[in-house]
Amino acid sequence: MADRIADPQARRLVAGFGDEGQRLCQAIGGRARGALPAGLAVRSVVVSGRSGAGKALLLRTLADQLQCELVRIHPGRVVASGGQHHGLRRQLVSVPRGRPAVVWLVDAELFRGLYSSVVAEFIRRQDAASQCLVVMTTRYPERMTPDLRRLCDDHIRLLPPGPAERRCLARWVGCGRIPEELLDQAADGAHGKVAAELFAALAVFGEQPLAQPSSPQAAVGWGDIGGLDAVIERLKETIVWPLQHPERFRRLGIRAPRGVLLHGPPGTGKTMLAQAAASEVSASFLAVAIPDLVKGEVGESEKALAAVFAAARRGPSILFLDEIEAIFGAREQAGETGRKLVSQLFLEMDAIPSDARMVILAATNAPAMVDPAILRAGRLDTVIHIPRPDEAGRLDILRRSTRHLRIDDADAVLAWLARRSLSGAEIRAVVRGACYAAIQRGSQTLARPDFAAAAESAIYCDNTAATSLHTRQ
Repeated sequence: MADRIADPQARRLVAGFGDEGQRLCQAIGGRARGALPAGLAVRSVVVSGRSGAGKALLLRTLADQLQCELVRIHPGRVVASGGQHHGLRRQLVSVPRGRPAVVWLVDAELFRGLYSSVVAEFIRRQDAASQCLVVMTTRYPERMTPDLRRLCDDHIRLLPPGPAERRCLARWVGCGRIPEELLDQAADGAHGKVAAELFAALAVFGEQPLAQPSSPQAAVGWGDIGGLDAVIERLKETIVWPLQHPERFRRLGIRAPRGVLLHGPPGTGKTMLAQAAASEVSASFLAVAIPDLVKGEVGESEKALAAVFAAARRGPSILFLDEIEAIFGAREQAGETGRKLVSQLFLEMDAIPSDARMVILAATNAPAMVDPAILRAGRLDTVIHIPRPDEAGRLDILRRSTRHLRIDDADAVLAWLARRSLSGAEIRAVVRGACYAAIQRGSQTLARPDFAAAAESAIYCDNTAATSLHTRQ
């Protein structure tokens, strides 16, 4: 079936998902062309895998290459549009007939009650002549309702790719931009990692910053962040202005800040602030994690860090070092690898050209553990504290997070929830959990009990943002 895909790069991507990619390709292509006998035709498929496994990427690519219209349905959007399960029914009725189509149900485990019945009815109506395939993606297949599981003709599990598959994926994302030896090196070092983690590792090796080719998401902007107006103003002065107007700084003889350290409790929005700053100036956002740097071979960790800085220096970019204390902590308390990496970091920071359009943005929950030498002038010389929001800040975050939702007596509900001592991440998790609670009870609007149930099901430990909601923050 892969030979029906004309684009060789797309064929390489499908090969990167091994037999599972081929099975999904056969299911979509066979249904779209009506090539299979009635007894063998596949009406619905479950595609499961953990976050970053490539579910959305594979499905979007196959639908495009096999010329199928892709209809994406998310339970949260159904609730936001109103009409209870009737909104879902209207979306399914609008699926085109007489031409190839793929109905993509996101987070299939959330289609319960009447929603599950509507989906099951739609699947049963797909006869042998239909060119529509229902694909349900989920991270939790065991939580799907029994009636939906019974109607699925195939369950495709996307596991971490093997060595051959990793090399195919590496060549798909880095073809023509990264030397093959570096592609193989990145692929060999990504054992046990899912596709998104491999793509992130390739960004370190690339000759230019690479965007992770995962499912597109709306960029984070200043308008998405509430309760941090003073912090946003400082970031505009220290990051946005130098990147947007470097000539003004040169003309006035002002040295723009080279790096900024954000510190504060978990869940207060440090990563979102970094993403929003990059979005504001259309800069590449290079997030560096510990696994991208710590290598087993002598000298390889320092080379990986040097490659990160080389990529960042090529264009407007924000280099984001999260949990900087974990690897760039005080040298007297670090091991040999840690000391070498800290020394390499100092060399790279000191070697940044004065005209380079890049800013280093670091984040930490424990500023006391960061090596003091990192904070001297010319390095991370601007330190900004990100506090937990007060009641007014929490209300601002709630209003921004729920602006697209319908809530009964919204002002009273949000004011009541704002009195709880929650971080920004916890608030967004509670809002998402309230949406799921409304879905499960079949309501077109959210009410106070939905937020109360979500808030009570969350786990708050020492002001961390860990939650037990069925979604990843």
